[in-house]
Amino acid sequence: MMLKPKEVCQKLGISYRTLQSYVKEGYIKPVVQSGKWRFREDVERLMGIVKRRKVALYARVSNKRKDDLVNQVTAVMGR
Repeated sequence: MMLKPKEVCQKLGISYRTLQSYVKEGYIKPVVQSGKWRFREDVERLMGIVKRRKVALYARVSNKRKDDLVNQVTAVMGR
């Protein structure tokens, strides 16, 4: 199965610009189908190069609306 660039970016946790850079530097080779990039599923081998990033989130509400903080955190975390 071939993956679209967006799927590769999500799988590796990188931006599209970074994917373009990896292609240019030869770390990963796309297959061109109908003028569009597609990637084989074995792109996981690249994961050894890519480091996961830690993300810090900040949410703030007034003292009167503490339950809104729970809603914001839930929405951001996708739970």
